[in-house]
Amino acid sequence: MSDGTGTPGQVAGVLAWSGLEVAAVTDHNTVEGALRVREALAGRGPEIIVGTEVTSVDGHVLALFVDRDVPRGLSARETIEIIHDLGGLAIAAHPYFPVRSVGDLAARLPFDAVETANGTPLGELANHRAARRLGAGARAVVGGSDAHVAAAIGHVRTHFPGSTADHLRAAIERGQTRPVFDWGTHLRLGPALVYTMVRQTLRTSEDARPIEVLRL
Repeated sequence: MSDGTGTPGQVAGVLAWSGLEVAAVTDHNTVEGALRVREALAGRGPEIIVGTEVTSVDGHVLALFVDRDVPRGLSARETIEIIHDLGGLAIAAHPYFPVRSVGDLAARLPFDAVETANGTPLGELANHRAARRLGAGARAVVGGSDAHVAAAIGHVRTHFPGSTADHLRAAIERGQTRPVFDWGTHLRLGPALVYTMVRQTLRTSEDARPIEVLRL
C-alpha cells in the first residue's frame, strides 16, 4: 500500500495505543490506505481522516476529507480545485523539501493549510524555511509525521481545539492549528528512518516507480 514498512494492520495496532484523537492517513495517489487502516482499527483508537497525497506536476498536495482518489499529474492549482470540488481540504506538503514539493507556490495558491513541520529525517532546514517564509501568510499551519516506520507514527502532531475530525477541520478553516514535534522520538528514530528512506529510494529507482508514503 505504500513504501512504509508497516501493514495496515500493524499501523492500526500502533494507532490504537497512540493516544491520538484523530489521525489522517494519506497514501500516495489513493485513498485505499486510509480505508484499510480505518477498517483494521474497527472502532478502536483515533478517528481516521481519509485522505491521499496527490502527485501534481508542481509537487505533492495533501487531500484530506476526500472519499475517492484525486487524479495525479495535474497542476497544483487544478489539484486543489478538484480537492475542493470533492469537499476536501488541500494542504501544501513539505513545501521546501528537495523533491516533489510545491515551494513558493504554497503562498500563491488557495491552499487551506501549509505543512511547516514534517517528520522526515534531515528535513529540519526545509521545515524552518517553510515556517519562516510561509507560516505568517498561511490560512493554517500543520504538522505530519510522514511515517515510514510504525514507530514514527504521531511523532509530529497537529494540535487544535477539540477532539474530533470535524473539530480539526474547523480549526484548519479558522487558522487555529499548530504543529508540535516529539523531539525525543524524532532523534531516536532518525537513523532508522534515514536507512528506510534510502532503501526505498533505491528500490523505486530500480523499479522506475514513484515513491509512495504512508503519512500519519
